[in-house]
Amino acid sequence: MVELNHRDRTIKVKLVYYGPPVGGKTTNLQILHRCAEARRRGELISINSAQDRTILFDLLPLRTPGFRGFDLRLQVLAVPGQAMYSATRRLVLKGADSLVFVANSALDRWEENIQSLREMTQNLVSHHLDPEAMPLVFQYNKRDLPQVLEIEALDRALNARKAEVVPAIAVRGEGVLETLGAILARTVHDLATRYAILDVKEGAPARQWAEQALLELFGRTRLSFEPKAPTAPRIDSAAPPASSPPAAGSSPPPATTAGYTVVRVAPPPAPPEEAPRGATADARASELVETYAEASAQLGTAITELREERDTAHQRLGDLRKALASAQSLLGGTPLEAALEPVLALMSRIGGADQAAFWIPQRGAPPHAAALLGLETDPVLASPAALRHVSEAVTRASRPTLALAAENLDLGQALDRPGQRLAALLAVPFRTPGGLQGLGVLYYGPDTARPGPEALEHLAEIPRALSATLELAATLQTVKAAERALELALAGTASLSGLEHLVASIESLRDRLGEIRKRPDAPAWFTEQYVHLAPALAAALNDGRSLLAFSRGEVRTETVYLEDLLAELRTPEVTVELDPSAETVRADAALLRVALHAIADEVRSRSGANTTPLTIRAGAWSDGVRVAVRSAREDGMPPESPMVTAGLGLGLARRIAELHGGSLHDGGVAGEVVMTLPAA
Repeated sequence: MVELNHRDRTIKVKLVYYGPPVGGKTTNLQILHRCAEARRRGELISINSAQDRTILFDLLPLRTPGFRGFDLRLQVLAVPGQAMYSATRRLVLKGADSLVFVANSALDRWEENIQSLREMTQNLVSHHLDPEAMPLVFQYNKRDLPQVLEIEALDRALNARKAEVVPAIAVRGEGVLETLGAILARTVHDLATRYAILDVKEGAPARQWAEQALLELFGRTRLSFEPKAPTAPRIDSAAPPASSPPAAGSSPPPATTAGYTVVRVAPPPAPPEEAPRGATADARASELVETYAEASAQLGTAITELREERDTAHQRLGDLRKALASAQSLLGGTPLEAALEPVLALMSRIGGADQAAFWIPQRGAPPHAAALLGLETDPVLASPAALRHVSEAVTRASRPTLALAAENLDLGQALDRPGQRLAALLAVPFRTPGGLQGLGVLYYGPDTARPGPEALEHLAEIPRALSATLELAATLQTVKAAERALELALAGTASLSGLEHLVASIESLRDRLGEIRKRPDAPAWFTEQYVHLAPALAAALNDGRSLLAFSRGEVRTETVYLEDLLAELRTPEVTVELDPSAETVRADAALLRVALHAIADEVRSRSGANTTPLTIRAGAWSDGVRVAVRSAREDGMPPESPMVTAGLGLGLARRIAELHGGSLHDGGVAGEVVMTLPAA
């Protein structure tokens, strides 16, 4: 019976492989387990007899991507085929959600197939399950034998329901994934029919969803390989020697291989004096078998749960170590963006999201995305209204907070992106007593499973390993900024009087030369030289006045033609691209010239060479005219490039842009620097 857990947003489905003995049921599960992605599969538990035949089931837990926000967990079981284990087959069918009947195609197995199908139908009825309504797929296995029944003959004998049929050679992997995909599609369709919340009509059809699930589970939808001889499982060192039979009343310890556990069981024989007789003996024997089968089933489930708990604990410990490693790298001088990328990838894996961003708060400004995963830009940061809604939701939150697009119009509009619609986001705050230090934001599509309570608890542990480091890094950055500001202030105070004296000297020189030029006895050579000297003198005076105004926190604006300004920067090493729509800006030409030279020097210093080719692009945008400077090196940044912070030159350029009513965006070590100015 389907276990639908709204709290954990999980669906547990039981798939049973049924069929005659030696038909290939266990082979199907072993191949599924071997080929599944390690992160998507669980332990393969096989409960075997002393003769190494499956007496109860092979339990293969698989986890597939969910739909409609749920995570689908599959419990795949194969029943024993031997006649003596009919009670265990009946037990395993209890609560089954869908069936795969694995028929043996061998010519001499005709009667066994029919008898097994008849028994399966009777067992379903005994559990009050409708055999006609149960999702069913037939796998006609062992098609490589010399003498096999025709598929049409098998259909006439077995497939009265006209269910889907998959020919297979399981030992080669042929038909194994096709069978699982077929039963997954029918199971999903059945779930969507019975549970409205799981409706897949608006999303992918069931068959398409099943194929995607196979890709997520196995990385492919078909298998084909040469069969290999089975590897004997490694017996635990605590087990008795193979030649020594287990003591009466005990079970041998489990045998294990990588991800594969075999539990060997041998029930003790009943004492002769207590041996029942007649009909009473049969009844007691049947009761004993069912009790034993039930105990074995509970044992297999308990082993699986214990191993899952162990694996979860190991995974959580490893995740916390990775977060601590990122914290150490950040304190060791790694740039913030580079240190946060592995943390964001870690959180995305835990939360089951493909798109994510890490926000860093900024004083007096919206947060900026220090790291992105699966996104070119953050959709919420581009919408002030949506950002306000998310900020209000996490203002006082100390744990992960889920925000749904359907609950807020602004958020819904921000997440409704062309080509990729998002339905929710999970905000994970990185908070200390000093305030919010960062926010990990995971984005989910309409059919992406939301994290359950355990995943949310695990996500809440990650900030504990990193929040204090983020606060310390922000504090150190503030201290460095204060030191730079103090240096600039001291330098500015000393240079202001010098600039005033320089401007006054240039004005005095200009006036004095003008007076000499006007005198009647001025020599002709002086008048000729004055004509060449006057423009340079006027430019020097204009630059001096601009710098003096800048030192006082003022700016002199005029219409500046970008073509003329950028022409001064164009060299064989500097490529200039100008959009005709960005012809002019309102600015101080002298200050812009200083700012552009400072940006170019900063980008070159980050690339490690003063002759690095540059590309300068200017274009009109909705917020003004943008001038972007980027390194044009083909080999990118050197791997050993140290952490680079914004130098004094870039700080000067930012101040110039802000005085003009614009801004400066620093893309980091390998990014471009963009200065935005108001259009004329």
